[in-house]
Amino acid sequence: MKILKPKTGHSGDTFRELLDMWEENGYCEIEETDSKFCWVGERGKVLLYDFPRLDDREIEGFEIGLFGNTVPVCGGCSPWIFWPRKPRVVEEHRKELVGTRTIESVFLGKIENGIQLRNRSQSRWDTAVEMFSMPMSLGDATNVNYPYSQEEYLNIIKKSSYGLCLPGYGPKCNREIEYMAFGTVPIITPGVDVSYYDGLVEGEHYIMVDTSDEISPAIKAISKEKWRQMSDNCVQWYERNSSPKGSFETTERILKNEFDYRTV
Repeated sequence: MKILKPKTGHSGDTFRELLDMWEENGYCEIEETDSKFCWVGERGKVLLYDFPRLDDREIEGFEIGLFGNTVPVCGGCSPWIFWPRKPRVVEEHRKELVGTRTIESVFLGKIENGIQLRNRSQSRWDTAVEMFSMPMSLGDATNVNYPYSQEEYLNIIKKSSYGLCLPGYGPKCNREIEYMAFGTVPIITPGVDVSYYDGLVEGEHYIMVDTSDEISPAIKAISKEKWRQMSDNCVQWYERNSSPKGSFETTERILKNEFDYRTV
């Protein structure tokens, strides 16, 4: 499979880093392009849309579109996969065994824009999660010292049984994928999208709450055995859909099964 990758216009993390890992593993060939978007084969054919929103940029015409976040309501469009913020770091951490879960629930995030502020202030989530951190950087507050590095953040997730999910700039966040990579069961809240091609199922991969008051009862209702099953389901989902190998194979499967598009 040949994939056209933009030369500029992206920080190089998330899917663009995952794309590099596809090439390094021999799954695809990358060709740099002046387009703003990633394409399979040729520009204008299969769009791999890896941006968080649809309303903040003009999308070029395409025949088939795989969308990691919000999916347009139009022909030729399909939900896709999603990815961690730093796929390489997550894969390195996954080589280590996950130890004892000493933290019941966690949310480590931040607010960098008005959309995140609106999405993440609908309930007192900080009162219902054991370990909660959400510093704000708006307006002139551009030099916020976030308390955790990426390495520290992942180490904390690995020690947590449950992870709170709040919508960010888009309805999906890298955080959900990072939780599942380590078997930390997501707590899904209003506004968080779980419509992947290989969909997540409530009670099998995650628990759903509407307000912060519902978190504690929801957790208490799940036995240790049930939590272990859900944790294992999350890891398996990550391996099928967000690991370097699984994400590539799922992409190929969507194109073949849904659009009869052969990449070779």
